[in-house]
Amino acid sequence: MAGNGSEFGFWQALGAATGTRQDLGAADFAALERRATPNDWLLCPAGVCPRARSEGEPPVFTISAERLAGKLRAAALAEPRTTELPAATGHLRFAQRSFLLRYPDVIDVLIVPRSSGASTLALWSRSVVGRSDLGVNRARLERWLAALAQ
Repeated sequence: MAGNGSEFGFWQALGAATGTRQDLGAADFAALERRATPNDWLLCPAGVCPRARSEGEPPVFTISAERLAGKLRAAALAEPRTTELPAATGHLRFAQRSFLLRYPDVIDVLIVPRSSGASTLALWSRSVVGRSDLGVNRARLERWLAALAQ
């Protein structure tokens, strides 16, 4: 993950000592398959994630893919305990840690250009630790989409 992790203190050190994974690796949206556990949330345009069940269709934005990526990056990084992870071109990746125990969630984003300068995106937010996320991943993606709509 980006940074040395010192900003997460004791819980980061405990996770490292116990072998807790800090990143799940980059998502391949074309081959993506959902987990059996209820600790992720996926929004994917038709045809982009053919092997995975999407929770809904993300909106199409009347801005370029580059501008959409910039707005999404700003919205994500405005949230507390969020860092950007390395990603391939056209993708964005973030980690956001829980407030109390600092468990990481990984969020992968694929920016999808559309005709006439419009764009949309695929978003997959998933917990690294635990079986249930208590709706955190869904709420995060809804907040990010609301920020993009402004």
